[in-house]
Amino acid sequence: MSDQSYNYQSLSTEELYQSLATRQTGLYNEEVSQRQSQYGKNLLASGKQESKLLKFLKNFTSLMAILLWVGGLVAILSGTFELGIAIWLVNVINGVFSFIQENRAQKATEALKNMLPSYARVVRDGIEQKILAEDLVPGDILLIEEGDKISADARIILSTDLQVNQSALTGESNPVRKNAKVVTDSDVTALEADNLVFAGTTVANGSARVAVTKIAMQTEFGKIADLTQTVADEKSPL
Repeated sequence: MSDQSYNYQSLSTEELYQSLATRQTGLYNEEVSQRQSQYGKNLLASGKQESKLLKFLKNFTSLMAILLWVGGLVAILSGTFELGIAIWLVNVINGVFSFIQENRAQKATEALKNMLPSYARVVRDGIEQKILAEDLVPGDILLIEEGDKISADARIILSTDLQVNQSALTGESNPVRKNAKVVTDSDVTALEADNLVFAGTTVANGSARVAVTKIAMQTEFGKIADLTQTVADEKSPL
């Protein structure tokens, strides 16, 4: 079964199948159902869904914001009118800034979602079929070819002239050549491994049969999405 501790690039094909509890002919339908219950959907988390008005108002009702409102009122009542107004202005500016930051992070997450495909081709129980990409599970045998967006992190089993555009993850402008050879160098990271492909990247040339290792927020792409949401949750220190 899929495990975060596995160094998938260094496994032989048989070891890979064993670690993912899968096989060349793919998962059985019963196994797919069990893993969907265990791992959930292959979707990027959206974070809290709230109206823009509610999000905006929440920036002015946090503990720090309330303290600033009270501090401004105390300053005004004590006769330092200018200081009180200045404190309130700081509170307003801080709230507006936080709201804008949250909106930008939400838009970034939505943009990342749009980079993932809606459908995927897999082999299950020996039969090639088209499924919703959100229904992929670790251990699925995924088929990819030129022009395809890749919907999960996976280890290459077989490939033909495969090149993948990884710019969404690494910033590299040129496609990277990929193959099924075992990586023996322990210093090679996952993103550097020639036998791994990743969600959010695109097949620039060739084709391959790959075994899905990670889905959803566990993928390298999911980690980027998580960072954007973390930025949205961070509040200004003012």
